[in-house]
Parts: sequence; C-alpha cells; structure tokens
Amino acid sequence: MKKAVWLIYFVALGRAFATGNPGDSAVRWWPSAVGIQAGTTGVGVQWAWKLRSQPRLVLRVGATYLAYKKKIQIDLGDSSLIEFRPDFVIGVVHSSVKWHPFPRSAFFLTGGLGYTWRPDIQLELSALSPIELGGIQMKPDEFGTIGLGIKWSPVVGYAGFGFGRSIPKRRWGVGVELGCYYLGAPKINMEFDGFLETTTLEEQIPLIERNMRGYRFLPNLQLVITYALVKKSLR
Repeated sequence: MKKAVWLIYFVALGRAFATGNPGDSAVRWWPSAVGIQAGTTGVGVQWAWKLRSQPRLVLRVGATYLAYKKKIQIDLGDSSLIEFRPDFVIGVVHSSVKWHPFPRSAFFLTGGLGYTWRPDIQLELSALSPIELGGIQMKPDEFGTIGLGIKWSPVVGYAGFGFGRSIPKRRWGVGVELGCYYLGAPKINMEFDGFLETTTLEEQIPLIERNMRGYRFLPNLQLVITYALVKKSLR
C-alpha cells in the first residue's frame, strides 16, 4: 500500500511540473518519468527528470526497501536445536545524477548519495533445547542468548552504470543498473549472557572490526521499469 501511495505521489508531482499553465503557449512539457525498481537492495520507486540545459544529464530521487525477520531453527544433531532471529533491513532514500555519454545510446553512468535509517544488521541466537558443545552439556538458560549487531554509516555513496533511457521515447521503458554503495567501516556490537560471559570474546571485538574493514561495499543490481510523463523532450 505504501509503495502505491509513493507511486501516485511521484506521478502527480511530475504532472504538476509538466503541464504548467494551459493558457501559456510558451509552456512546454518537462521531460520526466517515474519508475519502479526491484533487485538486490529491495523494491522501490524513483522519479527522474532531464536537465533542460544539459539534455544528457538526468537527476533522480527515490527510495528502496528490503527486510527479512523470519526466525530460523537449526538442528545440530542429538536433538540440539538453536534458533536465529535476524533483523535485517535495507531502507535507502537516494538522489543521483545519470550521464548518457553517447547521444544515441541507452548506456549511462551514475553517481550520488543516499541516506539509510537502518544502517545495521541485528542477529540474536538462543538454544531451544539442551546443547552439547565439546562434550559439555548445557541447558538453554546456561547456553544463554547471544546478540550481534553490525552497524555502518547512515550516509552512503553510490556509483554505477547501466542500460536504459531515463525518459523513454515511448510511454514505457525497461532498464538494468549495476552499481555499488559505499557504507564505510563497520562497527561491531555484541551482547551476551550464559557461558560466553566466562570467555574473552568481548576483548576480541576490536580485532573483529579490523578484520571486517573490507566489508564496506554493498552491490546493487536493479531492474527498472519506467513510465514517461511527457510526450517529447525539450530541445
């Protein structure tokens, strides 16, 4: 329902800019389009419009969303069950510029910035039955609960390329985009009770963060379907 409301909003906003005053013969359609996208970073919507002074440059604003919170149970054998409770959300509001280097080609380069209100992954682990680790039997309350959080910067950079006209020559167009978000260095947060309280795991967190410094990038592959809000481009 929310996605439908956003799509209607983008269409109405584009129409408002495009039509202008019907009594003014000098007013012409503003070349813009709305799009629906789906891929590795979720589903979303975007609005694109072409610059009048630089027709090969296109500005875009949009948002994507992806979430996974389904519980996962794993059988370790000997009736030992553990449960993972992930809390994984990718929600990005982004703006970018597309550049079509070849006038007659649908190929483009793009770059921009985004903001995510959930720049983290949360995971909780607990036992559902007695657990045997290294020959040691532990009850679920003795095993305890393990909470792991990985957090990145809320402001992310983006760069990519693809094929597809931002403003279709006809009403509908299809494109594909491959890019990458730069997230910055991750920060680790761990909370636990039970048998892990007797270990030195908490002292190893700085070492774990250093080993994860390379996990700064989030690939993005998207299929985009666009709908043009104009009959022809400005010249």
